[in-house]
Amino acid sequence: MGKLFLVFLLCNAGLSSGVDITSNLTEALESFHERLRNLPEDMFEVQLDLGKFTANEEMKQQAENQAKQIRGKLSDMSSDMYNLRFVVDRLSELEAEKEDDKEEVEEGCSSWYLGMNLNPSDGHIMGYETGWSDDTSIGTLEDALIRDYLNQTVWNMPAKYIAIVRHHQGKLDAVKVFTFKHWGLSLSHRFKDTDPGRNVVTEGGPVQEYTVPGAHNLGDDPVFSVGGDLAFNWGYSRNGARLVLTGGHLSGADVDDDNTHGFGNNFWVRPKMVEDPEASPDWAHEISNIQDCPLQGCTGVKGVKIQGTDHGSGSTLKGGPVYGNYAIYISNDSPTFPTDGANLGINVEMCEN
Repeated sequence: MGKLFLVFLLCNAGLSSGVDITSNLTEALESFHERLRNLPEDMFEVQLDLGKFTANEEMKQQAENQAKQIRGKLSDMSSDMYNLRFVVDRLSELEAEKEDDKEEVEEGCSSWYLGMNLNPSDGHIMGYETGWSDDTSIGTLEDALIRDYLNQTVWNMPAKYIAIVRHHQGKLDAVKVFTFKHWGLSLSHRFKDTDPGRNVVTEGGPVQEYTVPGAHNLGDDPVFSVGGDLAFNWGYSRNGARLVLTGGHLSGADVDDDNTHGFGNNFWVRPKMVEDPEASPDWAHEISNIQDCPLQGCTGVKGVKIQGTDHGSGSTLKGGPVYGNYAIYISNDSPTFPTDGANLGINVEMCEN
């Protein structure tokens, strides 16, 4: 099947110049992916039809199991295709640079790559347990900046710089850029470092900080209302937050106060475990704002202020306004994220004038 797939792509790509190859190959992959995306649903319909057979129950069950296995493989292929398309897009960029012979211009350019996007009101909860350390892609390229998204390829790339970007459907609202203490490690590696966790991963505070004039909801924003560096996997007692700033309140390791706030939170989880089967979805929440609402005094009336609707049913979790989507980009060669008003993308180029 792999050889047939390769022949299909090459025939559709039309081998000519390097630019033509990458352009046509990208189109072929997109077309193939579009068809592949519908196949799991088609196979599910086959499963339903198989259930109508009555002559031999054993053979019917065998056929249904085989159809289910095929549907699972098709779903995995569709997920893998997202990563392949990302890599091919990057190869296409490199090929275009080579063909255009723009070495001198490109020496002044650097790239930022989208690793994650958080939409706190899309119906998918990126709490402490989801996405950050399980090496699974989430979402689609098409919806990468409007829904929860994680690109496994980028998540496993080494990084020197990290940018946290608040935006509205790709329009930049605010950005902070930080330098990692230890270069050459991927975000996947860093978020798996949960025991003991509580890692301050950047140093020197933001190397770039920018807010669009007139931006709203900055007073308690989990990133843009406080200073300091980034800390990952902040576990405390049976609680955890995946990404916080040191300028906010950081609970002690054995303090069960539900009072550290940021991205990827859960108030009932064993934070030192990469995966905790006993974690409670009731207390998972995607984005919590900066506040002082310790467990003992934070009643259901006052509540912990959460952005949007992506949170569990815990009695003190109170959904509120969405301040924007939050995108996490990485780079190895630029401490500066572009703020020229252009829309964000999967890759963002920063070029010196």
